[in-house]
Amino acid sequence: MVEPWGICQKEVPAIEQLPGITPPPPPQDRVLIIEDDPDSGNLLVETLSVEGYEVRLATDGSSVLETVEEFRPDLVLLDVMMPSIDGLEMCRQLRLQESTRTLPILFLTAKDDLSDKIKGFQAGGDDYITKPFIISELLARLQAHLRIQRLKRDLALSEERYRLLIENSPDGIVLLSPALELLFHNARFLEILRGQTQEALTGRVLQSLFPISELFAEISAIVERVKAAGGPAMKEATIAASNHRSVYLEIFGMPVHNQGGQVAMYQVVFRDITQRKRMEEALLQAEKINALGILTAGIAHEINNPLTGISNAIQILQRGTVAKKRQDELFGLVLDNIERIVRIVKDLRIFSHPHESAPALFPVNEAVAEMVSLARYQVGRARITLEMRPSPEALFLFGDRHQFQQVILNLVVNAIQAITAETGQVTASVQRQGEKAMITVEDTGSGISASQMSRIFDPFFTTKRDWKGTGLGLAVAYRIVQLFKGTLTVQSTVGVGSRFMITLPLHPPPTAPAAPR
Repeated sequence: MVEPWGICQKEVPAIEQLPGITPPPPPQDRVLIIEDDPDSGNLLVETLSVEGYEVRLATDGSSVLETVEEFRPDLVLLDVMMPSIDGLEMCRQLRLQESTRTLPILFLTAKDDLSDKIKGFQAGGDDYITKPFIISELLARLQAHLRIQRLKRDLALSEERYRLLIENSPDGIVLLSPALELLFHNARFLEILRGQTQEALTGRVLQSLFPISELFAEISAIVERVKAAGGPAMKEATIAASNHRSVYLEIFGMPVHNQGGQVAMYQVVFRDITQRKRMEEALLQAEKINALGILTAGIAHEINNPLTGISNAIQILQRGTVAKKRQDELFGLVLDNIERIVRIVKDLRIFSHPHESAPALFPVNEAVAEMVSLARYQVGRARITLEMRPSPEALFLFGDRHQFQQVILNLVVNAIQAITAETGQVTASVQRQGEKAMITVEDTGSGISASQMSRIFDPFFTTKRDWKGTGLGLAVAYRIVQLFKGTLTVQSTVGVGSRFMITLPLHPPPTAPAAPR
């Protein structure tokens, strides 16, 4: 198995190590000298050129802005005493330009009073060098400021890349202070809000944003999970959008620590999974319809029997010569058969109608028993015993009950179809295993071969040779169990049978309402 990013593990030599290739020289730093004294200016030009700098000399302050725009220096050496415009004013003008706002400016002057130095720094200068100066000191200061400028430039570039990455992220991103003040959000976050607000959000405490959208309550909830876990946490949530449709979100929260290990902020990321959820719901409904199609023959038989009884009773009653006692018996027969049909329709309605995914607490025994009852129609007149073994205690799960029942029905129907002999047994059982519920569906059918075991949960893989299966049933069941944060495993022996085991986390039973006083 290839490790991530491990396609090529051969070490690639650096450019300077490749034979026959000379690495390009580093770019020269550009220094603009603004000095009206030709001797001092030429000395500086000669000294800095020898040190490898690209140097330009300007002796007239009136055209400095144009020179800066053309030359684009990395640093400016500026004489304070200039004839047309002094260096302090020139520095102020440079600081007003966006392109030179952070340009290092070093004053050169014979004035060494403290008040003059303060004026220089107030005008926007970065350093103040008095004449006469020592060349080595000047060069050291130049190098220090250029190094700082490079670091600033690298930092600004990094920040710009990070900003573009965050702003163009397909996920919504929010940063919160430890006091839950909203520090930052990207544009995608506002898109997820779907136009629910035009207000400024940053700088506000999270709780004050609750009235704007339920999404902010979800942010608060995920941050509480992060605090409780001491690390990353994730959840799914459904919020109402401005178009009155539900938006499904995957929310991921994590703490951001400073160098001291303390929480500096919380980062919350929102991923819109609405399309994925819609596709899953469509797939679940399609597989549900397929399961009902498999049951059709048995259900038709179950409905035809009582309909035949009703038809016969009505024909007898139409003769008008039936005794009163016999009339009552026939009316009772009609009512009994109607009730039988009603039960069949009720069983179907429990399972078949589309519904919005609504996680809730539900009892396991009852949910499994309903699907076992529905699956009995598949048995028909076959000599297959279908048994339900409930847990002796009430167990509760939290999630989508209809999706859970789809898993159970799929497993039970598969178990019935796996029995090709004249007789067989299918057993659905519920039991507690610590803090989990174990739901088992086992049969005495033909079993699954070892070569097929590794593929039975793959989409579109089916072991049925009569084209009755879509190959999606177990794949859908596996996905639903994952949504419940559970496991679905199988044990099987060819010629003996199979056992499918679902393990799901239990939830506390609902609390009984307080008795009225």
